[in-house]
Amino acid sequence: MSSDPLEDPKRSSLARMKAIGERLRRAREERGLTILETASHTGLTKGFVSQVELGKTSPRPWRRSPQSAMCLICRFPRFFEPPALQLIRANSRDRANFLGEGVSDTVLTPWGYGGVQVIETIVLPGGGSDQKPYRLPLLQEFVTVLAGRLRIVIEDTELELTEGDSLTFRASLPHTWRNPSEQEEARILWVLTPHAL
Repeated sequence: MSSDPLEDPKRSSLARMKAIGERLRRAREERGLTILETASHTGLTKGFVSQVELGKTSPRPWRRSPQSAMCLICRFPRFFEPPALQLIRANSRDRANFLGEGVSDTVLTPWGYGGVQVIETIVLPGGGSDQKPYRLPLLQEFVTVLAGRLRIVIEDTELELTEGDSLTFRASLPHTWRNPSEQEEARILWVLTPHAL
């Protein structure tokens, strides 16, 4: 057992999944929603929502459909009631598998903090999101370039961000992004914010 009270021991992960599932079910029932309606609102399958409620699968957004599950967490943060303080060490960050090629994502915010989702992305030269523009069912995206460059297209506007540049935009706008360099990696920080409840 870890001596650091802020770190979650692995042995409690099943208990956490079960507790999250119970909270999700209670909150869904309090709102008078069926499993099917919850699935419809989030874009997840009825079976997946049921498995989460039963504590049989992890609801983490990077383990299933990233856009839909992130919507579930950000739209219904009170379902998950995280601890008041939670430390994530650099070597224990969760890897994500969101959109694109030549991209490596890690999630910096702890599971269940529905107010924001912070993601660090390493983009290989020429790597980026899929070519088809995408939208997220969230309020805003904030992006800052920690190293390298990022070319981002939002609707008809193309911008090139360099180290230290930041951009905030509505997540519902169709967008794509790419590392325009042929030699250098880009290191990007994304902050995703939900709609107000």
